[in-house]
Amino acid sequence: MINSVQYNNKDGVQLGTEGSPPAPQFPTGTVKVLCTHDGVLLRKGSVEHIADLNTSGSLSVISYDIPRRLYIEWRPNDNILVSDDSQDWAVVDTIPRRSRTISECKAFNIKPNPDSTTSNKPRLIRTLLDNLSSIIVKDRGQVICLIQKSDSNVNSEFFFQHGNADQFLKSMCDQHIIEHTYSRLDGSTEYIVLNTETQQLKRTFAELNIDDLKNTELKKDKGWVRNTWTGLLVTLPDIAAGVKGSAPRNYATRNKHLGNNDEIRSCSSSSESQSPVDGELENVKEEDEKIINTLPERPVVERTKPLNEAQWLEFQSADGRITDVAAIKNIIFRGGIHYNLRAVVWKYLLNYYRWDETEVERIQRYKQKSKEYYTMKAQWLSMTATQEEHFSGFRDRKCQIEKDVKRTDRTLDFFAGEDNPNLMVLQGILMTYVMYNFDLGYVQGMSDLLAPILSIQGNEVDAFWCFVGFMDMVYANFDMDQAGMKIQFNQLRRLVEFCNPRFFKYMVMHEADNMFFCFRWLLVWFKREFSNDDVLKLWECLWTGLPCPNFHLFISVAILDQQTDIIIENKYQFNEILKHINELTNRIDVKRTLEIAESIYLQIKAVEDLPNDIRQIIGEPVTDSENGEEHSGTGTDFVDDLYELVRTPETDRRMEEQFEEACERSMFLNYT
Repeated sequence: MINSVQYNNKDGVQLGTEGSPPAPQFPTGTVKVLCTHDGVLLRKGSVEHIADLNTSGSLSVISYDIPRRLYIEWRPNDNILVSDDSQDWAVVDTIPRRSRTISECKAFNIKPNPDSTTSNKPRLIRTLLDNLSSIIVKDRGQVICLIQKSDSNVNSEFFFQHGNADQFLKSMCDQHIIEHTYSRLDGSTEYIVLNTETQQLKRTFAELNIDDLKNTELKKDKGWVRNTWTGLLVTLPDIAAGVKGSAPRNYATRNKHLGNNDEIRSCSSSSESQSPVDGELENVKEEDEKIINTLPERPVVERTKPLNEAQWLEFQSADGRITDVAAIKNIIFRGGIHYNLRAVVWKYLLNYYRWDETEVERIQRYKQKSKEYYTMKAQWLSMTATQEEHFSGFRDRKCQIEKDVKRTDRTLDFFAGEDNPNLMVLQGILMTYVMYNFDLGYVQGMSDLLAPILSIQGNEVDAFWCFVGFMDMVYANFDMDQAGMKIQFNQLRRLVEFCNPRFFKYMVMHEADNMFFCFRWLLVWFKREFSNDDVLKLWECLWTGLPCPNFHLFISVAILDQQTDIIIENKYQFNEILKHINELTNRIDVKRTLEIAESIYLQIKAVEDLPNDIRQIIGEPVTDSENGEEHSGTGTDFVDDLYELVRTPETDRRMEEQFEEACERSMFLNYT
């Protein structure tokens, strides 16, 4: 339970002695005690608190509202001091103390009492959470160390007499203040301190109960759906800061087509925006229609029929090569693929098969890829229990895969029922991918990308290599630095600002322009927003790479375009927007969404003097701002600094011999 209290700033907040520099101004006003524990001893601290070492007190997490800040506060209890020579920290002196002489202090091995001026005012240790990078738990869960962000040194250290430090940190985790990172070999555990933006986002998702989406789908609970990938966002540092750091553009300077600049209100940073009064809201639609009308008309786009077997055969040569790749991709983008052809065509779209390969070359490729797959599969299958015990990265990923597989698409016939063998295949492919990509391993959400592929391919070798091709497209979504997700949030934000300024302005007014509510869309490419059949249609369209890079962002823009009137007319706040977006699951028309997305793309592309940042998003050459000349390249080139591994036939032959020898010896030992 969270208790509301009033703190008097002049009561017990003195950190220095007389003559010392004045303490910084601390927050005031109404505060909330988020969690608190008694019986906590100060073990290490700054020099000014040396008199309080080994003193028992209470440790609390306090939320101040003026300004909004979170602090960890330790307040000593009156007349409680633990003896320095107590090894188990259990001997507590609760008898009211008088001032003792120096001789008495030496005889009893205790600290002298502070002078009367300080004893009447308990010393308070207050640490701003923003100044901490992490919290470490050690000594069997009895001691916590606060680590400073500035120099990674210990800020302070506390001993929990009752051994309940884990409960204190669990309370902080439950309130999304910290997040568990990993456990060390020495038994200690580290928790990272989340920044303010990430805390807010995590709490918002938690309030909407979107941590159990897959379980909800199994139980068929009524109400809006929940998301299983929210934890990923929080464990990846500073994603919120990366999005909020980019301020929205000024409508008046966005492009040269805008008319009277005085009629258009410049948008400030969302952190400084305030919700408008009702009169202003009524003018939003009228005011921003003047902006959007400066864009060209949206062309009418209609979907066509899917690629059929006759068309597919028409584009094949006698030896099995595909003759017109561009034409096939265009048909797929316009209408998708007939169900009977998906297993074959997906192999090409996902770069498992090569378009210019002959039938003979494809057979050879399959043999080579099969051998490579089962070699990697044998690696994790042969992992001994001792190896797993000393390989926490492998062990943790294996455990996470086992949990996720049990709740992935269980409502589909292909994965339904107990002891379904397809679940074991799904798990085996994900484990093999861990061996294939050690750097990435496995992250929640990847099982949802694999499941539809496996259900179409059926064969685990084909499903694995198609999954590899898909992961190559969305790798950045799961990378731990989350650079890819930050870029996509900013690009989506910019697209909405450019083509739907009315909605964007409303988002800014309600501090929702960070686009966090689109996180699930971008992470797993709308897997949870559409039915399974519609997801297959959407994915194969996006796999073509047409009509531009980042077309999945236009899918997001198209969905928001269809929801603009609903959100604005109902005056939804951020939490309500997030709830509304989650309620759209299985209620979005994929055909109409694809048509609107392409129409918006064509509308943007038709704009004269298109800004360079928009050009970069849609893959158009950037122009010189002075003379209008185009430059090749569509933005910043990201250089991979990793060295290239040199593999020669000789090294491959030697490694194959060593592998065969290892397998033979392993089989021999199993039968002796």
